[in-house]
Amino acid sequence: MKTFYHCLIMWIPFIVLFALAGFGLEVLEGRKIRTSEYMTGFRDLGVGYMFLMGSFAFILYPISFLPLTFIVSRFMKNWLFKVVTFTLFGGAIGAFSFVIIYDSRFIEEYNLSIINSMLIFGIASLLYALVENAVKKNIKFV
Repeated sequence: MKTFYHCLIMWIPFIVLFALAGFGLEVLEGRKIRTSEYMTGFRDLGVGYMFLMGSFAFILYPISFLPLTFIVSRFMKNWLFKVVTFTLFGGAIGAFSFVIIYDSRFIEEYNLSIINSMLIFGIASLLYALVENAVKKNIKFV
């Protein structure tokens, strides 16, 4: 039961970190797109873009990091393995998100880099792993 509550609490940092990662990706890669066909960027949506990224992260957590957090919290004891697992999985999520956010035509035409997405989301996952460790140490569950 403690692991379940821990996983639910980790939903909040996930939404914040991955919404910021989506915003960082938009700042680095989305600004390269200079066409009126791309209407989902920060320049067009403003603060609504952060709501869109937060919504995407809210939906993404139960299908990606919730099971991963449950498995890692339950079975992995070495802190370094946890950090590496979260970071690599976050890089994979970054590649997945990149393909979802940007159309393949935009990726080819504007020479967008998937490596930047993997790095940004990998860093967000590294921070997630640090927060996960701090929550596990500092918050005692019933």
